[in-house]
Amino acid sequence: MWGISYGIIEKRSKKLLRRLVATPMKKSYFLIALITVRIAMNFIESFVLFLFALFAFKMNIQGNISALILMFLAGNIAFAGIAVFVSSHTSNTEVGNGLINFVVFPMMVLSGIFFSYQNFPEWSLPVIKNLPLTMLTDGIRSIFNEGAGFHEVTIPILILLAIGTLFFSVGLKIFKWH
Repeated sequence: MWGISYGIIEKRSKKLLRRLVATPMKKSYFLIALITVRIAMNFIESFVLFLFALFAFKMNIQGNISALILMFLAGNIAFAGIAVFVSSHTSNTEVGNGLINFVVFPMMVLSGIFFSYQNFPEWSLPVIKNLPLTMLTDGIRSIFNEGAGFHEVTIPILILLAIGTLFFSVGLKIFKWH
């Protein structure tokens, strides 16, 4: 989220996006290019961490590696779509930082990355389980630790793809160059 959102907001605040209005490039091409670069970078970074954990800690993946890659891509698409939506209209970096934190921080606290979300009140669990980051972390954990395959993570993958597509589409509609 930070890489895409902050990149767009910073380009807009420096008036770099305004120059692209005169080109024949569509907004969607520009945004998809940013997303593609970020996903490629995330893949390389994750692969390096994966190799380190594999050799340094003798990590063993219990589940399907193809399902893990699909879950990784679906999560990247979901958060890239949210990032486009969040950064589609603001040109002030301080406001942009606030918007990004407003979206990211609650998910980081609630999703079970740092501590189990099962410790939260019972009434909040249905909301927490439907957060995109919770779906991503639960899916990746189930592949790594519980031996999950395609069948167990198909629904979270489809939901994450739908979230990414929905937010990207809305963000594209309200996106402004300047």
